[in-house]
Amino acid sequence: MKRLLLIILLCIPLVTNAQTEEKPYYIYNIVYINVGLTKVGFTVDIDNGQTTERLKDKDGKTIKFKTPAAVLTYLYSLGWEIYDNGNYKSHLDSNEFYWIMRKPCTKEEFEKTLEEGIKK
Repeated sequence: MKRLLLIILLCIPLVTNAQTEEKPYYIYNIVYINVGLTKVGFTVDIDNGQTTERLKDKDGKTIKFKTPAAVLTYLYSLGWEIYDNGNYKSHLDSNEFYWIMRKPCTKEEFEKTLEEGIKK
Protein backbone atom coordinates (compact mmCIF):
# COMPACT_ATOMS: atom_id res chain seq x y z
CA MET A 1 0.00 0.00 0.00
CA LYS A 2 2.85 2.37 0.83
CA ARG A 3 4.48 1.59 -2.55
CA LEU A 4 1.27 2.35 -4.39
CA LEU A 5 0.92 5.67 -2.57
CA LEU A 6 4.56 6.51 -3.33
CA ILE A 7 4.09 5.73 -7.03
CA ILE A 8 0.97 7.91 -7.19
CA LEU A 9 2.76 10.80 -5.47
CA LEU A 10 5.69 10.52 -7.89
CA CYS A 11 3.40 10.54 -10.94
CA ILE A 12 1.36 13.62 -9.97
CA PRO A 13 4.02 16.16 -11.09
CA LEU A 14 4.37 14.39 -14.45
CA VAL A 15 0.65 14.51 -15.12
CA THR A 16 0.21 18.14 -14.10
CA ASN A 17 3.25 19.23 -16.13
CA ALA A 18 1.92 17.51 -19.26
CA GLN A 19 -1.40 19.35 -18.95
CA THR A 20 0.16 22.83 -18.74
CA GLU A 21 2.72 22.38 -21.53
CA GLU A 22 2.11 24.74 -24.46
CA LYS A 23 1.81 23.26 -27.94
CA PRO A 24 4.61 24.06 -30.39
CA TYR A 25 4.07 26.66 -33.13
CA TYR A 26 5.37 26.44 -36.69
CA ILE A 27 5.59 28.67 -39.75
CA TYR A 28 4.95 26.77 -43.00
CA ASN A 29 6.32 27.30 -46.50
CA ILE A 30 5.51 25.41 -49.68
CA VAL A 31 8.70 24.83 -51.63
CA TYR A 32 8.36 24.18 -55.37
CA ILE A 33 11.33 22.50 -57.04
CA ASN A 34 11.41 23.31 -60.76
CA VAL A 35 12.90 20.34 -62.58
CA GLY A 36 13.25 21.84 -66.06
CA LEU A 37 16.57 21.75 -67.84
CA THR A 38 18.98 20.21 -65.34
CA LYS A 39 22.01 21.61 -67.19
CA VAL A 40 20.83 25.05 -66.10
CA GLY A 41 20.18 23.83 -62.56
CA PHE A 42 17.17 23.42 -60.31
CA THR A 43 15.41 26.59 -59.22
CA VAL A 44 13.10 26.89 -56.25
CA ASP A 45 9.93 28.92 -55.68
CA ILE A 46 8.86 29.61 -52.10
CA ASP A 47 5.22 30.20 -51.08
CA ASN A 48 5.39 31.78 -47.62
CA GLY A 49 1.67 32.45 -47.26
CA GLN A 50 1.95 36.03 -48.51
CA THR A 51 3.79 35.72 -51.82
CA THR A 52 5.34 33.11 -54.08
CA GLU A 53 8.84 34.09 -55.15
CA ARG A 54 11.94 32.53 -56.61
CA LEU A 55 14.57 31.66 -53.95
CA LYS A 56 17.37 34.22 -54.11
CA ASP A 57 20.65 34.83 -52.33
CA LYS A 58 21.46 37.92 -50.26
CA ASP A 59 22.47 39.81 -53.44
CA GLY A 60 19.10 39.15 -55.11
CA LYS A 61 20.38 36.54 -57.57
CA THR A 62 18.38 33.37 -58.20
CA ILE A 63 19.97 30.38 -56.48
CA LYS A 64 20.43 27.38 -58.75
CA PHE A 65 21.02 23.94 -57.28
CA LYS A 66 22.63 20.85 -58.79
CA THR A 67 20.13 18.41 -57.27
CA PRO A 68 16.94 18.40 -55.17
CA ALA A 69 19.05 16.99 -52.32
CA ALA A 70 21.14 20.17 -52.45
CA VAL A 71 17.92 22.19 -52.10
CA LEU A 72 16.90 20.16 -49.07
CA THR A 73 20.32 20.52 -47.42
CA TYR A 74 20.25 24.27 -48.01
CA LEU A 75 16.77 24.65 -46.46
CA TYR A 76 17.74 22.46 -43.48
CA SER A 77 20.71 24.78 -42.91
CA LEU A 78 18.18 27.63 -42.54
CA GLY A 79 16.21 25.74 -39.87
CA TRP A 80 13.42 24.31 -42.04
CA GLU A 81 12.24 20.69 -41.81
CA ILE A 82 9.99 18.65 -44.11
CA TYR A 83 6.42 18.45 -42.89
CA ASP A 84 5.01 16.71 -45.99
CA ASN A 85 6.72 15.52 -49.15
CA GLY A 86 4.01 17.00 -51.36
CA ASN A 87 3.30 15.90 -54.88
CA TYR A 88 4.89 15.57 -58.31
CA LYS A 89 3.44 17.37 -61.33
CA SER A 90 4.45 16.90 -64.95
CA HIS A 91 3.89 19.55 -67.63
CA LEU A 92 4.65 19.51 -71.35
CA ASP A 93 8.10 21.07 -71.11
CA SER A 94 8.97 20.88 -67.42
CA ASN A 95 8.33 18.98 -64.23
CA GLU A 96 8.03 20.17 -60.67
CA PHE A 97 7.41 18.78 -57.25
CA TYR A 98 6.95 20.39 -53.90
CA TRP A 99 7.59 19.95 -50.21
CA ILE A 100 5.70 21.49 -47.33
CA MET A 101 8.37 22.73 -44.94
CA ARG A 102 8.02 24.09 -41.44
CA LYS A 103 10.14 25.94 -38.93
CA PRO A 104 9.56 26.28 -35.18
CA CYS A 105 8.53 29.77 -34.09
CA THR A 106 7.08 31.64 -31.14
CA LYS A 107 3.35 32.12 -30.66
CA GLU A 108 3.80 35.80 -31.56
CA GLU A 109 5.60 34.97 -34.84
CA PHE A 110 2.89 32.44 -35.67
CA GLU A 111 0.09 34.93 -35.05
CA LYS A 112 1.84 37.64 -37.08
CA THR A 113 2.38 35.25 -40.01
CA LEU A 114 -1.25 34.13 -39.81
CA GLU A 115 -2.50 37.72 -39.82
CA GLU A 116 -0.27 38.73 -42.75
CA GLY A 117 -1.41 35.74 -44.83
CA ILE A 118 -5.11 36.53 -44.65
CA LYS A 119 -6.43 38.64 -47.53
CA LYS A 120 -8.61 41.53 -46.40
